Amino acid sequence: MKRRILAQAPARRPSTRRVSTVLAGVALAAVTAGCQVNSPVQTDVQYVPADGVPADVGQLAVRDLVLIGDGKGTVVISGSAVNLGQQEMTVQIAAQADPNATTQPTGSEVQLRPREQVSLASKGLQLTGVTAKPGGVVPVTVTSSTGGTAVVKVPVLPATGYYATVTPAPTGA
Repeated sequence: MKRRILAQAPARRPSTRRVSTVLAGVALAAVTAGCQVNSPVQTDVQYVPADGVPADVGQLAVRDLVLIGDGKGTVVISGSAVNLGQQEMTVQIAAQADPNATTQPTGSEVQLRPREQVSLASKGLQLTGVTAKPGGVVPVTVTSSTGGTAVVKVPVLPATGYYATVTPAPTGA
């Protein structure tokens, strides 16, 4: 009786399809991992999610500060002011004077009780002598009787959209 010795089967090479799939997966992982380098996570970037600008002066916090007007002189101050302290304070808001202006701008002020928050537009605060048109910015001085002064560049917006009802009070003319 003759014995047959079975020959070992040659080792199979990986199929082209399998190799292509693995390489495509590795390439996809490398490409998508690189996206984070060029595009940081947006929650890591601080920004103000509002039309206006913030200002902090001691125990006074002003948020969403904007000027509503058409560039003809009188603008309404819109935003929110919060007294974070335990004592009453006076808040003064005034536009910085333009050296080329013929008249000096006037400011407004409001009283805040301890821990009180007010809407500045509802208090009727206005500035006169502001000729910046909508889209411009105006340097504004925010002063707290308890905490000092800050100068912020405040945007001027038109009285449209949700600011349509924020208009200057009529003058007695």
